[in-house]
Amino acid sequence: MYLNPLTMNSLKQYRNKTKMFRKFLTAMVAATFLVPLLPANAVDKIPDQTSLTYSIERKGSKIGTHSVSYDFTGENQIAVDIEARVRIKMAFITVYKLDHSSQELWKSGELVKMTSETQRNSSYEEVDLRAADDHYVVETDGETVLAPRDLVPSSFTKTDFWIDEGTKDFMLLDTLSGLMRPSRLEAKGRIQLDNDDQTVDARYYTITNLDENTLSHEFWIDDAGYLIVGTLYTKDGETLTYRFQKAKDKQAA
Repeated sequence: MYLNPLTMNSLKQYRNKTKMFRKFLTAMVAATFLVPLLPANAVDKIPDQTSLTYSIERKGSKIGTHSVSYDFTGENQIAVDIEARVRIKMAFITVYKLDHSSQELWKSGELVKMTSETQRNSSYEEVDLRAADDHYVVETDGETVLAPRDLVPSSFTKTDFWIDEGTKDFMLLDTLSGLMRPSRLEAKGRIQLDNDDQTVDARYYTITNLDENTLSHEFWIDDAGYLIVGTLYTKDGETLTYRFQKAKDKQAA
């Protein structure tokens, strides 16, 4: 088959534009998830169900899942395992993928240690946290910093974190990157939440990024202590929604 120069040039331009668009889209999506704080297992008590699963949605479409499992190890200790998987496709091509796993150990309501591993496209990140006297030691790729004991991981597994009224300031740790930022939790009262064709009476909370004075999270928690819906607002204007799917007692499984 013979293609004249005009057709060949047009085809080449089309391929170049497509390639540039894919690079732009990948960069844009990756930037959106630079600080993907994961609110999907926020509860305000030790859950009766020891395995919780949430869907992650973007622009009305499911892009991933987030699960958390609690293991009651005795002596007031709780081991928490978290898994998250995100895939974003464009024209049947995966332009962004994220795989995250972390392990937390809590004793008498205090975080003792945490490790996390995150694969984001071709980049890999590790975060290691351990308690030391009146502070935490947080290690990331080649860097060690000290953090205050009011630190709250972005898994929001700290069971006494939620308040009945008013506000509470704290330091938020991004468990994917190890970055920290001052934040404020505010109890906004009760609200009727429409979720999956059901109306749920839930407690409504917001979290504000104090560095930028912007809303970063919204949470709707039912009276049983479970997160029903959580919303994350990224610095690039994206909105991610975490929606409760199922709970399971591992001992009964």
